[in-house]
Amino acid sequence: MSIAMDTEHRAIAALLALKDAPDDVLLDQVEAIGERAARHMLSDEAARLQHTDQAAAMDCAVLADRIDALIRPA
Repeated sequence: MSIAMDTEHRAIAALLALKDAPDDVLLDQVEAIGERAARHMLSDEAARLQHTDQAAAMDCAVLADRIDALIRPA
C-alpha cells in the first residue's frame, strides 16, 4: 500500500470515528484535513465499499452529507 493511500485511510478512519461527535469537533477535523479533501475521500470510500460493505459505505456517504450541510448551511 502506498504512503498516500495509507494516509487517506487514516484520515477516513479519523472522520468516521467522529460520526457521532458534536458538529464543532467534526468541523475541527475537517479543517485539519481540508474540506474538499475530506468530502472527496468519504465519497470515494463510499463508492469503493458500496458492494462489499454497505454499512460502512452508508456511514461514509452520510458523513459526507453532514459535512456538506455544516459547511454550506441552507
